[in-house]
Amino acid sequence: MSRFASRALVLALMFASTSAFAGSQWVQARTVLNTCGYFSTAQAEVTLTYRNDDLPWGTSVFLIYGWGGSTFDWAPAPQTVEVPAVAPYHWGTTVTSIIRARTSTEYTSINYVWKVVLPDGHEFYEKGNGSTYGYYAANFSQVPMPCTNTAGTFIGTPTPLIITTVVKD
Repeated sequence: MSRFASRALVLALMFASTSAFAGSQWVQARTVLNTCGYFSTAQAEVTLTYRNDDLPWGTSVFLIYGWGGSTFDWAPAPQTVEVPAVAPYHWGTTVTSIIRARTSTEYTSINYVWKVVLPDGHEFYEKGNGSTYGYYAANFSQVPMPCTNTAGTFIGTPTPLIITTVVKD
């Protein structure tokens, strides 16, 4: 293989990798207990924002996510939502879920991957690591959980979450 072809191959592989266009991101959450009396359910509202100044105009971004806990990663099943642009080079969305109920499992994190589709149709997954099944995780178990008697009403200021990458091969 010629020197030029070798460098071209390395460059092509770099652009095809999951971290070729590294972006930055923010995750915030609010949680609420849906009654101020006898315990029923708790909900989380999670706002995720992805920023990448290297992406061309016309890029689409999708969020693939699931809820995590002590024994599972993508409960109840992975979901995919298209993430709208909220500013130049910024995409953002808010997702909600019941995270705890008397007769079900407790979720403590949102696990997710950004799927980025370039205008020419090429796509890559932003997941923070090069592992096959890796993903980001943002733990909301320490977010304050006030009570409200109006289900689905989130009160208080969103709490910034620490984002970690999970390596899974």
